[in-house]
Amino acid sequence: MSIDAYRAAWADYQSAWSAIDAAERQRLIGKSVAEDCVYTDPAGVCRGHGELIAYLEQFQKRLPGAYFENQLFTAHHGQALAHWTRYDPQGNPTIGGASYARFGDDGRLTQMTGFPDAAPGAG
Repeated sequence: MSIDAYRAAWADYQSAWSAIDAAERQRLIGKSVAEDCVYTDPAGVCRGHGELIAYLEQFQKRLPGAYFENQLFTAHHGQALAHWTRYDPQGNPTIGGASYARFGDDGRLTQMTGFPDAAPGAG
């Protein structure tokens, strides 16, 4: 796969975290994430589309309008690393971090692991 293909799949997945309707979230996850995916971050573990979509919906309920942008994305040999910032609806950065991902042979994500940094201004 090319870096552009990895980047496109990651962008679709990352967009699914945004304030979008349920049908669009389902479409983006179906397009970019394998059905047997595993997502982990310090707050939890999700397996499969159903658990992941529920997690993303809860994220938007907890932080309405929050979204992510990448500062760096690099990928090779079915793996990727993204450095990102989460923003509030007004465009203010709220936290940064990095994510590690693995891709299947079909180009969809199979594993996503988030590593958030401390919130800006946190000691």
